[in-house]
Amino acid sequence: MGTTTGNEGILDLAARCMEQKHMERPEVVWLKERYGEFMRREGFSGKEAADRCLYERIYGIRPKRQDTLKIRYWRTGWHLPASYGLCAAFGRALRLDREEMRYLLQGYYDSCDRIYEEEPSDSRSAYWLRRKAMKDLTDRYLRSIPQNRLRQMRITERSLEHSMRHLYYTDALGYVYGGSGMAEKMKYMKRHITSVNYDSEFGRNMKLLGVIPRKTMIRHLLILGMPWVGLDWLNEQLRTFGYLELKEHHTLRDGERLDWLLIRILRRYEEYRQDRPAAECFRWMRECCCALDTFFEKEGRRQLRFMYFKALGE
Repeated sequence: MGTTTGNEGILDLAARCMEQKHMERPEVVWLKERYGEFMRREGFSGKEAADRCLYERIYGIRPKRQDTLKIRYWRTGWHLPASYGLCAAFGRALRLDREEMRYLLQGYYDSCDRIYEEEPSDSRSAYWLRRKAMKDLTDRYLRSIPQNRLRQMRITERSLEHSMRHLYYTDALGYVYGGSGMAEKMKYMKRHITSVNYDSEFGRNMKLLGVIPRKTMIRHLLILGMPWVGLDWLNEQLRTFGYLELKEHHTLRDGERLDWLLIRILRRYEEYRQDRPAAECFRWMRECCCALDTFFEKEGRRQLRFMYFKALGE
């Protein structure tokens, strides 16, 4: 990566981030402690009986010989529950209190504190406060789009909100494909309206419906929040939407320490953006993210590609 935008050393951070994966997830250490408390509270002297109890509480039936293996895998971090609902049921079976349940979902499962499959009718629901926060973000994002870009894309004021998905998608391309790679992608975009493939998922995400992975929400916040993003700002937004803020030792589900890397990137960005115009700030972040995505793709570390999503490659 060139040094014109002050991004030198970013790939060294990426390499250091990768080296830390082999440490045990602190979230699993925490869960083992909760499991030990569960055994003591319930009077279990052996883990086999404790696992059978948890299985019965989750599934409502007595386990067969190998059924409790999944409980063992969950509590030791070998595998995670296959769905958000199963993870929540696991927490209820352990009799976790409210704050412990929140950490199980936000920390161990790396997800949101609650999900909504449909819009609740209660206007006082936390869901609607979060929807308003997302609407405020998208409104500010749309207002910040330069007029020359809108003219090039033939987007009028009347069609601006309707074009939100396509604007987001083309922005996302810029954070993943740089230089000639971006030029080729944009040529392809002119021939094929590829962003249509992202319509359904993007619509659900903007309405905060269904399971939205924390890494996906971080990507949304970075794209929608530029050039004003920063560490404190991002953490405030994550809390607003029900996610764990960036933590030095937090890990993704597979043990990758993306938070560690993002904290350092955001600190560098905050230092760089002082008194600089928005265009330079965007360029810094795009070059940084492109370099990281290329590096992680080459290294086969898919989970660390925080700005990439499947629809970009279609």
